[in-house]
Amino acid sequence: MEQKGFSIIELMVTVVILGFLSAVAVPKLFGFIDKSKASEISVAAGTYMKMQETYTFEHGKGGNWHDIGYKSPAGNSRGIASTTNFTYDATGFYYDWSVESTISLNDCPKGNKWFINYSLSEGAHNIKFWASSDNVTDCIEGLTPSFKHLSNTATPITTPGGKN
Repeated sequence: MEQKGFSIIELMVTVVILGFLSAVAVPKLFGFIDKSKASEISVAAGTYMKMQETYTFEHGKGGNWHDIGYKSPAGNSRGIASTTNFTYDATGFYYDWSVESTISLNDCPKGNKWFINYSLSEGAHNIKFWASSDNVTDCIEGLTPSFKHLSNTATPITTPGGKN
């Protein structure tokens, strides 16, 4: 008589294989989810930079978020507003563009900041941007690799309100 079905050994091997695959795949999945959440800031920063450049070329000077027509993903052009993952600061107290994480993202703990400053040292047609983070090693390199390429200078911002 022929029996149909799986033996206990076949089922156990299948469970072990599925457990191994989950142990490898699940941490990778969460890493990708955090990277996708963090991608919001590089797009927002790039948009800010393009609008600042356009405004500078047209007016010969830089402007605040409202002047250049920039709205963060949180919808603000003045004051402070938040999305699910970040708080955008349009007050311009220290930096021309800044954002702070409201959640932990991979090696980047909650509360880390990304910022951009610009300079018109050689006139409006030679605007320079400095893009950085308060945690350069973990937050720029590991989490948002495209953010460090926003600067058109190799000098990171290391002091509030300015360049080195």
